[in-house]
Amino acid sequence: MARKIDVAATVVDEQTLIQGVAKYFLEKVHGPEGMPWGTRFADLEELSVQIGQAMSRSLVDQALARQAQSVPSEAETCSGCGGRVEPRDDTEPRAVLTRVGTAHWNEPKRYCPKCRAAFFPSDPSTGY
Repeated sequence: MARKIDVAATVVDEQTLIQGVAKYFLEKVHGPEGMPWGTRFADLEELSVQIGQAMSRSLVDQALARQAQSVPSEAETCSGCGGRVEPRDDTEPRAVLTRVGTAHWNEPKRYCPKCRAAFFPSDPSTGY
């Protein structure tokens, strides 16, 4: 079962990491001296937004890919007959529109030989 995390507390706890990543991007874009004098605030803001959204998309993509690769054993039963399902070697590309763009991952396929049904394992509590 998925555990609920306190997002605000996680962000506070990871402030040192977040500041380090921001410093890295600032030096990567503007060099070791930082943002040059006279840089427009709007340009800094746009850079920050674009990096933040790219980071967010990557975080979502990586989390979904890892989750899809680690289907728990309780999701390995058929919702129709309750029997064991067989994993398939192939996957189905999935995409969902998020607040930071489209998230992509490959969904694992399962097959129930008794019901002769193919499906994707899911957690009923997710709402999807």
